[in-house]
Amino acid sequence: MKATRRRSPYYYTSLILVCLALTSPSVAGEVASQDVLTFTLIEAVELALAVNPQVLSVREKTEEFSQLVREARAEALPELTAFLSWRKTRDPGLRNSNSPFFKTIDPNDFPPGAFDAFFFTNYVWNIEARQPIYTFGRVSNAMAAAREERGGVNLDVQGLENQIALNTVRAAYAFLLAQDNLRVLETERDARERQLDQVQTRFELEDATKLDLLRARVVLANLQPEILMADNNLQVALASVNTTLGRPIDAPIEVLAELGIEDPVPRIMRTEALLEIAGQHRPELRRYAVDRRVLDARVGVTKSDLLPQISANAGFGVNTFGASNVSDLALHTWNVGVSFDWKIFDGHRVHAQVGALRSQITQKEYDEHAFRNELSVNLKRASGTWIRSLESLEVTRLTVEQAREAERVSEESLRWGAATSLDVLQSTASLRQAELNQTTAAHDALVALAEMKFLVGYRADAPNSVIEVSRSVLGADHTNADHSNNEEGEEP
Repeated sequence: MKATRRRSPYYYTSLILVCLALTSPSVAGEVASQDVLTFTLIEAVELALAVNPQVLSVREKTEEFSQLVREARAEALPELTAFLSWRKTRDPGLRNSNSPFFKTIDPNDFPPGAFDAFFFTNYVWNIEARQPIYTFGRVSNAMAAAREERGGVNLDVQGLENQIALNTVRAAYAFLLAQDNLRVLETERDARERQLDQVQTRFELEDATKLDLLRARVVLANLQPEILMADNNLQVALASVNTTLGRPIDAPIEVLAELGIEDPVPRIMRTEALLEIAGQHRPELRRYAVDRRVLDARVGVTKSDLLPQISANAGFGVNTFGASNVSDLALHTWNVGVSFDWKIFDGHRVHAQVGALRSQITQKEYDEHAFRNELSVNLKRASGTWIRSLESLEVTRLTVEQAREAERVSEESLRWGAATSLDVLQSTASLRQAELNQTTAAHDALVALAEMKFLVGYRADAPNSVIEVSRSVLGADHTNADHSNNEEGEEP
């Protein structure tokens, strides 16, 4: 009979604690975080934009500048001020007089208490109104500056969203590249193991030398560090994607995309046409124009400090010594008038401020010119990378096909003794390199395509049509060209 082991009372306590820990929200969240997140590139970008704190902060600035527009408009609206005062006063009376007249008069000639201090209470309430009549452009320019700056903040939001979209797409493509590279190396490992078995069999049959066997083993062993490096690169790429998406760095993901260019291959515009699109859509370029308009409006606001300010003023209230008379409108006072305020000379302060603002406008023009030059260089570089990657992709397709066939033929020849194990090892190495070159070329082409979209002012996950030749960017010329194509029965 099997002996029954008595469980310690701490066993059940520990079991209950473990169950409570597993059902706690923190642990449940950790388990849920390990679920595989499947997404497309567009979904990844939307998720990254939804959780990025920089985007949320800049978006909130639009609300800030909406309030600044209201603040600027307030200077043109009437101001109402209510004033209420209660004041009790002690007056020393005649004893405070040093006039010689009082020295010649007998104090007994005055009523009792005439030389005593007396007290009185004053009650005042009034309402003051002020309405600017003409500010010589101060209010209108201030409102224009606030509106323009609010539009500039919207451009800042768009520019930041474009940058985050590019970073997200780059991270996703890097993850796919690392994934494909690891797959290529693991496939090669399977081939190396198969080839080692073949060499081992031939060695046992005395059809292969010990050198062939050692060479096959060394090649397989040397492949393991490369696989470990590829796996580490995959983990780094995974952490980069999860960081962009605001998830735990080791949370599993699945990107619903492939490293490849779909047919038909996009026909990308020339650099000159891309620059024209960038002038219309790139947020950073449009921001320079907004900044100049804001500075120009600030010049108008600053100049108004040396111009007259005309306003109307009115007031109504009661000033009485009795609390019972506070509501007696028969004791009311009122005033109405127009004020004309003109600062004649301020020590050239306004002129200096205007000069500084105009200098900033000129600086913005220089900065825009430098940005356009840098943009042109980046577009040429991205366009060149795109063309080179397409050519490399076409070459690597043929190379991979040839390498696969070479590996098959060499392995088949090895079985019949028409090839050596070295031939097989070399053909497999050539296939591995060709496949790695193919994935790298596809990755570079897709990244270059995403960069060109970003450089002209679109999100990296935008459709390819935004930078394709078929897109009309030249206004009437393209409209006429499309019209003539339609007359010939072709689609624009």
